[in-house]
Amino acid sequence: MVQFGDYGEAERRFSAGGKETYFAQRSTVTFVATLVQRFGEVTVLTVGADRPDERLPSGVRTMGVELYPRDGGSRALHVIRALERVAPDHMILVTPSLALLTWALLRGVRVLPMFFDSFRAPGWKVRARYHALARLLSLRKIEWVANHSLAAALDLVRIGIDPAKVLPFDWPSQGVPRSFPAKVAPTNDVFRLIYVGMLSESKGTGDLLRAVAELRRRDSGRWSLTVVGRQDPEMTKLAADLRLGDAVHFQGLVPNEEILPMMHDHDAVVVPSRHEYPEGLPATIYEGLCSRSPLVVSDHPMFRLKIRDGVNGLVFRASDVPSLVDVLQRLRNDPDLYARLSGDAEEAVRDYFCPLKYEQLISAFLEGPEKARIQLADFSIGSGRYGVTNPVN
Repeated sequence: MVQFGDYGEAERRFSAGGKETYFAQRSTVTFVATLVQRFGEVTVLTVGADRPDERLPSGVRTMGVELYPRDGGSRALHVIRALERVAPDHMILVTPSLALLTWALLRGVRVLPMFFDSFRAPGWKVRARYHALARLLSLRKIEWVANHSLAAALDLVRIGIDPAKVLPFDWPSQGVPRSFPAKVAPTNDVFRLIYVGMLSESKGTGDLLRAVAELRRRDSGRWSLTVVGRQDPEMTKLAADLRLGDAVHFQGLVPNEEILPMMHDHDAVVVPSRHEYPEGLPATIYEGLCSRSPLVVSDHPMFRLKIRDGVNGLVFRASDVPSLVDVLQRLRNDPDLYARLSGDAEEAVRDYFCPLKYEQLISAFLEGPEKARIQLADFSIGSGRYGVTNPVN
């Protein structure tokens, strides 16, 4: 399994009584450990950080090679050398890397590309890479191509993959809106926003900070923002440059079990991703709905199948700070809209998740081509079960 998450760190943390740091983390770690008993040797290679080659108490072998260091470029050759030491016969490939996919195909490794990405970034070089990726994924050696969420799976169809081999998948649902009471518009003097996720310009964190600065300028400072996620020096500096002071609270990483209560305690959840960020469908949107705090999201193409403006959330133009400011003011100034968005959250999450689950997909793939075909064909985009085959515009 080639992925960005550090499996070894997560297993050790859970063994020591630690908590999840993101949605469904514990269930996926537990599932991977069961594969050792079912299929024998299992290795998880993280491409998010350099990590030693070691055997965990569960029997899972782990190692790590950082694929995309902060100074730019790619270390695909280093990852390939690690893969050659492992000599896998099956590979679950989570990153859409041309080099790693090519290596696996040339070595005769049976591959399940299993992404969490959209393919919308601008520029001819990026489009050329997507075209090359689509050619590889269309080869007969690749039986299935999976992507997290229906919209992201449709994006694979958009770049040229046969709908009959494209599988949308998801996590088991966890929180539900009925765990929290519906809310009415807040009467407190400060309107409190919360952002949860990676901190970067492409994720829209900078746009949100700029929006809060403008809102405070217009509205006598009556806005605040809590930012949950791994600290980023550029965002901290931006907040200081905008003179946000104690209006922005950088919380760092927070255990996942605390996220929904934190969201409920705030007045709105903001998901400001720019179009160039390769979103699949962030768990933050589902968690925001479950928290009963109204959602404010960008018009990122991957969100459009789930969030409709004024129905189950409010939508602003991505990368457009004035648009975000206007939408946030609209939410604050319309108590009826606020109460309706909160009250209708339970209906909004009905049938939110794709029917094919993470564990089911991997198990079917590992049981062999014929069993996989029997178990997975009815979940493909081409099966007709989703009522849509055209990519999201």
